[in-house]
Amino acid sequence: MSLKETAAELRAKRAKLLDESREIIERAERDNRQLTPDEEARHVAITGDYNNPKASPGEANQLAQRISQIERQIAVDAIGDEPAERRSSPLPHEDPANNRNGRHRYSLIKAVRQMASKGLEPLDGIEREVSAEISQRSDKTPQGFFMPYRTSSRTRRDWDRERRALDTNAGAGSVPTNLERDWIELLRNKMVTMAAGAREITDLKGKFAIPRQNAAATAYWVAESGAPTGSNQSLDQVLFTPHTLGAFTDISRRFFEMTVLETGDEFVREDLTAILARGGDLAALNGTGGSNQPLGILQNTGITATRTVSLGTNGAAPTFNAMVELYTIVSRGNAADLGEFSYIGNADVYGTLATTPKIGSTFPIFILEDDKVYGKTLHQTMQLPNNLTKGSGTNLSPIIGGIFNQLVYAYWSGVDILVDPYTGSSSGTVRIVALQDMDIQVRHNEAFSVIVDMVSNQNQ
Repeated sequence: MSLKETAAELRAKRAKLLDESREIIERAERDNRQLTPDEEARHVAITGDYNNPKASPGEANQLAQRISQIERQIAVDAIGDEPAERRSSPLPHEDPANNRNGRHRYSLIKAVRQMASKGLEPLDGIEREVSAEISQRSDKTPQGFFMPYRTSSRTRRDWDRERRALDTNAGAGSVPTNLERDWIELLRNKMVTMAAGAREITDLKGKFAIPRQNAAATAYWVAESGAPTGSNQSLDQVLFTPHTLGAFTDISRRFFEMTVLETGDEFVREDLTAILARGGDLAALNGTGGSNQPLGILQNTGITATRTVSLGTNGAAPTFNAMVELYTIVSRGNAADLGEFSYIGNADVYGTLATTPKIGSTFPIFILEDDKVYGKTLHQTMQLPNNLTKGSGTNLSPIIGGIFNQLVYAYWSGVDILVDPYTGSSSGTVRIVALQDMDIQVRHNEAFSVIVDMVSNQNQ
């Protein structure tokens, strides 16, 4: 049996297990009751015990790990760097123009050109195969075609080797011109949630929920021959619902005509994925929960209503005690052992904490030292606002503290690319629209705490 056949068989087994676990929960909900001990044991055997990191990950997760390992090996085999006897079979199509040293290169620009010029289902070559594979894994049909988030890119050495080209100009003769194959990137907000430890779940199908225990049985002291009072554990669910995140860019006719294929690919792909990724990161931190957005940490009343450290009626400067209190709140909720605690703040927060003494005045020790507060990392990003208000206070900044592995990104699809050659037809532009279905949820609100009224000494 080939690795692809093995992976397909394991995916089928995993899907069957997940259907079984879902049926256990749905049956109990239909009967309006708790799980029986046998049902609970079977459900944990399939999905694992999320409240016990040392427990077995569950049959479904073990299969997912095996599938991931096999798919990594398949990807390595497909690269073509292995000896000939170990290489995978060639791709179904023949595309000599898109084959260098045995490697097929994915080209977004090529796919866009085909979509713009041929209409529906024009893709061929590796671009069509990649879209079909993503469609099969996600069980979704794209409105245009699926683009992978990550594709192999050339090394800096490759780019440097090909930076010179001949440019023949009248009167100048054949003059070699240095072509910078990089571009000047837009200055964007830094993404921080993944760096802080947030998790990802990909290739989801249909509705998806993570079971969560929200109450435990109770222990009782009893007299000799006495019986303890009966009590039960209870479960709820962290429910993930797909939200569509979209972005578009307009590409000029001259860009298509003059751009070097690989440079153009990198430019367009990185621009679209950068926009989508930052949109998700922003929603995780400050999404409203309305207007089709996921609910972010700063808008989550399950966090802000009871897990906020107040600095003052109208806001106030930060103190070291307040920063410690953010961690203490998480500890009181028994969440500090779930992972690594860290802080997230904007540039004003970073500058203020770096210039606010913790102790001393002549030779002070500042709250922020070597990117650490209370021994915990502070991540800096302008994804967080610096214009909050409280009472008469304005231009206030938030600070988030938490165990960010309790923040989960869920994806139902790859990036769906729609090509619109009509909107800008009068000017010769082609609009490329990128859409992705995703959701963001917090597993335990107890893992987070916030400050929303910090006065900055950086913008005064």
